Order: sequence, then C-alpha cells, then structure tokens
Amino acid sequence: MCGRFALAYPRSRLIDGYHAVSMPDIEPRYNIAPTDAILVIRDSEQGRVGSMMRWGLIPHWVKDTNKLPLLFNARSESLAIKPMFKHAFRRQRCLIPASGFYEWKLLPDGKSKQPFYISAKDNPLSFAGLWETATVDEATIDSCTIITTESSTLMRPIHDRMPVILPPEVWDAWLTPTQQSDDILLSLLQFYSAEQLQLWPVSQSVGRSSNEGAHLIQPINNQG
Repeated sequence: MCGRFALAYPRSRLIDGYHAVSMPDIEPRYNIAPTDAILVIRDSEQGRVGSMMRWGLIPHWVKDTNKLPLLFNARSESLAIKPMFKHAFRRQRCLIPASGFYEWKLLPDGKSKQPFYISAKDNPLSFAGLWETATVDEATIDSCTIITTESSTLMRPIHDRMPVILPPEVWDAWLTPTQQSDDILLSLLQFYSAEQLQLWPVSQSVGRSSNEGAHLIQPINNQG
C-alpha cells in the first residue's frame, strides 16, 4: 500500500522533468496523507499539465461520499474489473510525482512498527495513478488514487505492497486518454527496477500526519 509520501522538488524541476506546459505552485511537503490535495500530471490537447487533486478517488457516479471507502490506493490486479476503478483505468490515467514514500515494518514483538522512507537513487518517483471528476452536493471534485502492486525484493521485508512506479519511457503510453486494451495497460505496470530504489528507517514522528518537515526523511540508526 501507500498511505504517506513526500514531494519536495522545486516547481521548475517538475516542469522540466515532465515536459509540462503548466504546473501549479507547490510548497515542499514531507508527510502527505490521504484526503490531502496532491499534484497530478495528466495529458491534455496542449501537452502534459500539472493540477491539484484530492488524494482519495471519488468515482464520477458517486453522489454520497459518506458510504464510500477512502480509495487512496487501487490494486493493480483488480483495476479492469472493479467498478470503482475500471472507468478511470481505461480513460483517465495519471502520474503522481513523489520524492519518496513511507512504509511501516511490523517488528518482532508483533505490535510495534518501524517506519521506513523509500526513494529513488537518482530521479523523482512517478506513481501510476487514476483520476476522476465527480459532483457531490453540487460541488465538483477532482480526485485521484495511487495504484499498488506486489512488493519488490527490496520492499518485501517491510511490506507486501508498494506503489507502481513508472519510468519515463512508458509515460506517453500510460497518459494517453484514448482507450487501450486492458492487457496493454497492465503490461505498463511492470517496468520499474527495484535496483533503482533505496530505503532507510526514519523517526516515528511521521506517524502523526500533522508533523511536517525535512527531518521526517532523515535516517535513524535503529534498524528495528
């Protein structure tokens, strides 16, 4: 799963990295949580555009969000069949930029957990995502979710799920709004190499969503 992440790259680097024609002003954030507004990269007639969306997908047909689970993640294995995701999977795909993400490892006592920060060795991470626009109580809401998959060998000792990370060579195919076969789309979710990632344990402070700052991603000595 992916329930917390960070994005601390300057706007200029995001524009250059995604070849975007527009990008909102954003502040560095190190503890982004579900329901927060997050940066999403989509395709448009003018080119790639960045915009802010609610993290937690609201399908276009939903009218009452009180009965809706918090869809901040979507399992890649069920994208083509689950009603919550299949429309967006086929027509409304996006990238979600991140500096890194957090995951918690269950410790041997079976009760406590150690948070880890996972990032790329060289470049920003680009999570595979889906987006929707819904009208709820006469308000238009743009929302998104992060797609997850089975963990890589690096991540497996910490958690059995991780975000799908897309390399630049598949961005065009993923972002195109035209409908493609499910098999082609699913094949795009298999490209990222675990060798490009790094991780280390971080402070328990990240567990409180109100905590913020670069200190949250600093490594600590306790390996759990």
